[in-house]
Amino acid sequence: MAFEVPHKHDISLDGQDMRNQMIENFEAIQQEDKNDDQALSDEVTDRKKGDGNLQGQINKLQERCQKLEQEKATKDDLETVKSELLGRVKSIYMGKDSKAIRDIILDMKEKGEI
Repeated sequence: MAFEVPHKHDISLDGQDMRNQMIENFEAIQQEDKNDDQALSDEVTDRKKGDGNLQGQINKLQERCQKLEQEKATKDDLETVKSELLGRVKSIYMGKDSKAIRDIILDMKEKGEI
């Protein structure tokens, strides 16, 4: 809503009435200016709070990214584990890992598969 002074169209030509009306107009302008200043101050405060919350969210996301970076497995790590597991499977398949074979047979007996 646009601001309008109280005596825009009805200004008296009488000296004292005109003076009083002008004083009312200036007081209204001053009050509107004060209200605008307060609204601007409130908005600045709200934005600062919002910025603080945003910065907090950014910090949390950065911490999560750092944790993920520390916990991630690299391709080389996965290749190493893969080759170790393949080697173990081959040794079991060829009958060279008697402990693992015994454990597998015992598990199958417990499940009633053999």
